[in-house]
Amino acid sequence: MNEAVFFNPGDAIASSHDFKEARRSAQIIKAERPTGRQIVIAENDKNGVYAVYYADSANQDHSGIAHHIKGKI
Repeated sequence: MNEAVFFNPGDAIASSHDFKEARRSAQIIKAERPTGRQIVIAENDKNGVYAVYYADSANQDHSGIAHHIKGKI
């Protein structure tokens, strides 16, 4: 999980400065909106904010903001 992954910040489902809070938000989202899509918690490389995204919303063309995946649900 050390590879940079690019996301558009507008695609974030939730965000927080605290990893535990972001993870809890991801768990709530997964419970309230069941889906087969994987949810990831990623840290923004520029400002350190943790954001929750669907894994399949990562930009393959390296456009967007660089993040590092810190957790998966």
